[in-house]
Amino acid sequence: MKIERLSDLSQIILMLGLIIIGTLGRYVLVELGIQPFPNFEIIMVITFLAVMFLKPTIAIFVPLLSMIFSDLLIGNPVFIGSQMNRIVMFTYSGFIIIALINVFNRDRFKKSLGGFRINNAGMAAGLGVGFVLIYDVWTNIGWWYLIYPHNVNSLAAVFTAGIPFMVYHMISGVVTFVLIALPILAYVSKKTSIESPIKIKNIHKIPVAVLALCLIALSFAGTAMHVPEKSEVWLEKSDETSVKMIVLGNGWILEDNLIAYDGDTAFSILESFSKRNGISFEYTYYEQFDSVLIDSINDDVNGMDGKYWQYYVNKDIPMIGADIYTVSNGDYIEWRFELIPI
Repeated sequence: MKIERLSDLSQIILMLGLIIIGTLGRYVLVELGIQPFPNFEIIMVITFLAVMFLKPTIAIFVPLLSMIFSDLLIGNPVFIGSQMNRIVMFTYSGFIIIALINVFNRDRFKKSLGGFRINNAGMAAGLGVGFVLIYDVWTNIGWWYLIYPHNVNSLAAVFTAGIPFMVYHMISGVVTFVLIALPILAYVSKKTSIESPIKIKNIHKIPVAVLALCLIALSFAGTAMHVPEKSEVWLEKSDETSVKMIVLGNGWILEDNLIAYDGDTAFSILESFSKRNGISFEYTYYEQFDSVLIDSINDDVNGMDGKYWQYYVNKDIPMIGADIYTVSNGDYIEWRFELIPI
């Protein structure tokens, strides 16, 4: 039998079809709330199938565009001004990591799922669980890195809190890979004359690897670390809120992401910040204003070189004292040791 390979046009059509399925599938499951159980999703299996049947340089766009388009449909804050939502880089790069793993193991995975057999079903279930674990570990690290204190206890707390979601997500992986990926691969390999692209040469794997590395880098140090907008909600429906603080002293800079609680102020966050980062600060209470004034931070004292401490919230100067200003979800707080115009 003559084996036919998908033409470039056919591959583009298939890519668009998978993107539409992934986008609408996620929208229907999430936005319309018809998931059979929590964390049931199809993007993972769509990512797998894209790599199995498309060239790597085309396949990598399937999960990426499916996530972006579905986020826009759902109304998730994919783009906020010119910035990406903080966690979105980790979720997107997570699927690209899965795509990369599949690119380097495509021939082996296809061979293992080439028929309707019990051991093949076990292999499909194992792949679903394995991919989900990798993805969930990566995104949990993202949440920990972006929001929580960078210590072992908070990392353990993040993973402990995520266990129920990971269990449901693994069940999703088993269901979708056994009931969707396995039948499709088995049918294509046994019943049709259509073959996926020619064996991938290492040179063709480079674009996928480069994209994955770029998204990983951006997750930690790129757009994910830009100044957050106040409209971002990281700990929705919680008594906790996430804020970012940066202190710009006389030739030195410190920054940190902190968890604040209901009623915390810019002043109390500075107290927490100073304890976590091992710096000192002094202040004076003024009864006539019923507020405090920061006199020094880390030995930079008001009046030195004509500079004074001023705080900003979301790049604006509040008209009230730091101990009165209550922080909100996503606030970006700056303390600057700067010249005060006369």
